[in-house]
Amino acid sequence: MDRRKELLVRAYVVMFTFVVFAIIILYRVFLISVVERDQWKAKGADHIQWRTEMADRGSIYSDDMSLLATTLPFFEIRMDTKTSKQKLWDAQMPKLAEKLNHIQGVGDWYARLTKARKDKNQFLLIARNIDADLVEAYKSLPILKEGKYRGGMIVTRTSRREKPFGQLASRTIGADRENATKVGLEEAFDIQLKGPEEQRLMRQVAGGVWVPYHDLMEHEVKRGDDVHTTINVTMQDIAHQALKSAVTKYEALAGTAIVMEVKTGAVKAIANLGRTSGGGLAEVYNYAVGRNTEPGSTFKLASTLAMLESGEVDLDTKVNLNGGKKKFHNLTMYDSHQHGITFSNLEEAFEISSNVGIATLAQEVFGDKEGRKKFIKYLHDFGFSKPVGIQIKGEPNPYIKDPVKDKKVWYGTTIPWMAHGYELHMTPLQVLNIYNTVANGGKMMKPYLVSSVQRRSEIVKNYKPQVLNHRIVSTNTAKKAQKLLEGVVERGTAKNLRSDMVTMAGKTGTAVVGYAEEGERRYNASFAGYFPSETPKYSIMVVIYEPQGKYYGGSVAAPVFKEIAEKITYLDLEIQEEIAYLNESLDGPKMPSSGVGYKKDYQTIFDYVDLGYKNKSKSTWVEVDPFESKMIIDAKKIKRSLVPDVRGMGVRDALYVLENLGIGVSIEGVGKVITQSLTPGKKNDGKPIKLVLN
Repeated sequence: MDRRKELLVRAYVVMFTFVVFAIIILYRVFLISVVERDQWKAKGADHIQWRTEMADRGSIYSDDMSLLATTLPFFEIRMDTKTSKQKLWDAQMPKLAEKLNHIQGVGDWYARLTKARKDKNQFLLIARNIDADLVEAYKSLPILKEGKYRGGMIVTRTSRREKPFGQLASRTIGADRENATKVGLEEAFDIQLKGPEEQRLMRQVAGGVWVPYHDLMEHEVKRGDDVHTTINVTMQDIAHQALKSAVTKYEALAGTAIVMEVKTGAVKAIANLGRTSGGGLAEVYNYAVGRNTEPGSTFKLASTLAMLESGEVDLDTKVNLNGGKKKFHNLTMYDSHQHGITFSNLEEAFEISSNVGIATLAQEVFGDKEGRKKFIKYLHDFGFSKPVGIQIKGEPNPYIKDPVKDKKVWYGTTIPWMAHGYELHMTPLQVLNIYNTVANGGKMMKPYLVSSVQRRSEIVKNYKPQVLNHRIVSTNTAKKAQKLLEGVVERGTAKNLRSDMVTMAGKTGTAVVGYAEEGERRYNASFAGYFPSETPKYSIMVVIYEPQGKYYGGSVAAPVFKEIAEKITYLDLEIQEEIAYLNESLDGPKMPSSGVGYKKDYQTIFDYVDLGYKNKSKSTWVEVDPFESKMIIDAKKIKRSLVPDVRGMGVRDALYVLENLGIGVSIEGVGKVITQSLTPGKKNDGKPIKLVLN
């Protein structure tokens, strides 16, 4: 009985103890969750939070899927030196120090780790700005391989926006800036590119730094949509280099060059170069889209279209050029030089860019009160008074005075001065669209830069060519305008453009800047046109702002147009000849011959003709050789410090490689490079090179 009582007493004591502990625990739960709830919640929020993280920004691509802008992920590795147990630390830390010394080439990791452990450092920097592959290498190291909770490894992720082609179309591609306004396509398509926000559980460590609560490497990072542009990297490089050469040669303030596809309005290249604070050249502003100035003589095309559409003048309409000097009301107008010509006609006046001739005819047709209204109505009806609506921000409205609304600033000299490009403002892109429309037979296309927005492989939005006006002028007027533009190159102010490679048509422009100001006169030189003249494929606008020395459009801007047109023609001929050659070779017993060039081009051509190939290289530039029934693609090594071997390359690839190495190029012949004036492998000291093509 005594034994039974003893057992019961023990049981009651144990039960009582459990009850007391349960009451204490329940009381503490009640105290923490109810009474002290807000206090503990605030403390928890101080150290563990759901925080908003942005997705990786989508990429921007060229028309051939080359990356124009992309987000590159980088990782930082830190270590909580308090986490690992002493036994593990003592056994593995020396090995960890040895491995870190070997990887980083730094010999003090033993001392650094020892001090960090002593100081209870919970956020010791191990490595920063490393890629995902290197993170995996660090995760295999002693102690760190035990993970976050046993080894104290902390991985944080950052990203950096990169433009693989540097300054090429940089301002148009734009900038994604956290503390400043975005620009270009980065701004216009910001919502699509930035992607969805997401909540990630983060914890705060020493120093107030927030790190992922869970293993970052196991977390799939979301990303924004990709933007696919109409920009062609090779054409962009051609335009950029030609523009850079001219702006440098004439010590100009700035310059712009635009290449547009006539039939579609797709912008294939858009180069903008301006002076930096240090005097160098960079894409500091989008002059093509945003610079609104008096266009000068390139606007004579618009005035002439209005006169031709009125039916009151024709190409052979007589006009007195008065030797190149004439007074309109209280102002005297001058041609660019005193040519001594008196009686002429519209065609010759246009070809020699006679300000007096075009102004005289415009004054005769539109000089009275009703005529000036008619002139402005033509410009409105043509669509020249509206912005073209390019897909990036910053395009201003053209400024074209109205004789009724703007009668306070409408003068007796307004019609003759507007007729040759003054008392109005337009951007280079807006002027180019006039010339593109004439090249397209009178059909006005909307210039565009983006062809699609894609989410992985799915097309979210397609942008197709858009007609702004099916016919701004009659077919007959468009043909007459084309004849005038061809005459400028054949006999007029741009006869230095004549080329054995391609036919061109266009108009020179030389505009006085700030003509009302005192002091030395400043000028903008320009040229707008298209090629080939008989079957227009591309239109180009070139403006050189405030060149020094020479300043006429025919001598400063027109050569840039010619260089771009000829090199693009080389490019088209090269691709056509390559495909024709491969088709011919495949019909016979022979395989294509060896070659050197851009890997993606060869892959595209081989796929086009259904020719098998083996890709043995990750390099951009390759050599291709026939082997049995396949083509072998292997690496072509190019070093910046040495003159490359471009023999066997097409002219497009050779130009791209050499000009990006800072080597000036002159060309003789058509086809592939067979000889080069500088010996391959010699030191690249920037000397120009001459290429002979077959």
